Amino acid sequence: MKFRIKPADTFIWNLSELIDFLIQFQKQSIVIENGTEGCCARTVGLYHWLDQFEFADVTILTSNSLERHDRYQVKIKLPWKFLQVAQPIDTQWQVWNKRQVFGTVYGRPLWHRLGIAAHLLTNHRDISAVGIAVDPADVNQRELFELTQLWQHSPASLQNFAKIFDQLPLRHADIDTYTPGAHLTDGYVAQTKRIYQHFLIDVVAETFTSGNCFFVTEKTIRPMLLKKPFIVMGPESYLDYLHQMGFRTFSDFWDETYDGYQGQERYQRILALIDDLATKSLDQLEKMYLDMQYTLEHNYHLLMSQSYKKQIERIS
Repeated sequence: MKFRIKPADTFIWNLSELIDFLIQFQKQSIVIENGTEGCCARTVGLYHWLDQFEFADVTILTSNSLERHDRYQVKIKLPWKFLQVAQPIDTQWQVWNKRQVFGTVYGRPLWHRLGIAAHLLTNHRDISAVGIAVDPADVNQRELFELTQLWQHSPASLQNFAKIFDQLPLRHADIDTYTPGAHLTDGYVAQTKRIYQHFLIDVVAETFTSGNCFFVTEKTIRPMLLKKPFIVMGPESYLDYLHQMGFRTFSDFWDETYDGYQGQERYQRILALIDDLATKSLDQLEKMYLDMQYTLEHNYHLLMSQSYKKQIERIS
């Protein structure tokens, strides 16, 4: 029997249904599918609930390439599906027109996305192209806003969000909706490429930020394909795992020690990094952009050649 959990960063949305399933099929062989992306099963509480029952055997299907368990069988499925890019990107989209410095392309209203967007709009509006496509006026969407988590991690960020929430949704005017299946050829670039010429640094906010997990989505692949630098709010050591795969990041140009942290500490360090980069002049940023072309070209060609390493070693 199979059950598919719907994980958030630190909990399971359909927990009551999961418990009903575990009660019904205890003593039997079961399969738990861990969502469509790669959360940490321990952090969301999956192993805790499995340990409350006895089963003939348990198989965990997950895209988290770091998932391990000494009792349950873990099968890693499609960990690199968003990296399977076959279509070259037209060079006309791989430029910066110097209008703005920071950009976001956010969907679901996760706490760290709400906080980063609010920080940019409150402190750096003139140099930020903020896209956050959720509508707080929609009662169904409001249920997904992780405001409690934002309060827990950063009360100041919740205050900033309170100043800007009525401005949402902020959709980039020339952005298409995500086209199903498009990522199989161009990494979802077709949906966002036109806005990329306006900003330099993509402030990426991956889906999961807690626990021992690593799963690369289109959010990270997109700036690589469009040859832009990025900062990543994700789980601890996310950049280190990218390095294991052969990708390069930007420690030669700014402080990437935030990668040694997760949760609140990582978030605060990223906000501080944004504030520091915001003080740089246009000339300084342009020189930095020119100096990092080697890194940007390296990542692009690694993706297009599909020559990145697919085996990584857990750091902890």
